[in-house]
Amino acid sequence: MFGSVSSFGQLQSPDEFLPHTIGEQFTPHYMLVDYMQHVAANSPNARLVQYGETNEKRPLVLLYISTPENLAQLDAIRENNLKKTGLMDGTPDPSLDRALVWISCSVHGNEASGAESSMPTAYALANPQNARTQAWLKNTIVILDPSINPDGYSRYTHWYRRNAHVIP
Repeated sequence: MFGSVSSFGQLQSPDEFLPHTIGEQFTPHYMLVDYMQHVAANSPNARLVQYGETNEKRPLVLLYISTPENLAQLDAIRENNLKKTGLMDGTPDPSLDRALVWISCSVHGNEASGAESSMPTAYALANPQNARTQAWLKNTIVILDPSINPDGYSRYTHWYRRNAHVIP
């Protein structure tokens, strides 16, 4: 499980953080996770949670993106949604109504573009300097799963990085 960070540094874009630019080559899964950790450590708008691991022991992570106020109330917002659906007893609290947006990337190993796009998406949403997303996040919680299938993604990206430069 990844811990929370109480002080924030300088949030870098994926192109600043990675040793390559997005689109230049595929990013290995460990670098993808490193970037999500960087976003969570350097933005008050992001929290990273590990929810499991794969058969090959790669971490399965979710990046929650919203305002710091919403992130502080995630459990209450979750319970409020359960009450609204009737899955939990109690009266829903309208002050806790938030839109929930779940983005799952790269379920198939050779669909690397989804995981690649998760990094600029996380940056755009979590960047506290982005006034447009800051206004939107007041009523929204984005749950970003950067790679549903890290083992398949890793297999494909490593194969591609080994073979892409080979002349057929």
